[in-house]
Amino acid sequence: MAIPLRKFAVQCLQAAIEGGKITEASSPRVSLYDISRRWRELYDATAFRSLSVKGWTEKEVAAAQVIIASLTFLERIGCKNVEELLRDTLEHESAQL
Repeated sequence: MAIPLRKFAVQCLQAAIEGGKITEASSPRVSLYDISRRWRELYDATAFRSLSVKGWTEKEVAAAQVIIASLTFLERIGCKNVEELLRDTLEHESAQL
């Protein structure tokens, strides 16, 4: 079942707040630190089965965590259309090749 990224970004932000990672008053910079931390975890992840999320590898779970942290940041800074942002960015990068 597909979920629009905008709605998913809202869920990511809510989970971060409910999980105590950030508060309503936290600076978006806190989310940037989480992206950096998750990126380092992805770099160190292996192709072995994840112990935390069944059915996926450590690399897949770590990549998903980078995406979740990035969506949280985008929601935090007020990005209103994540899908369009991604599409426009991909088109721009494709044109640069």
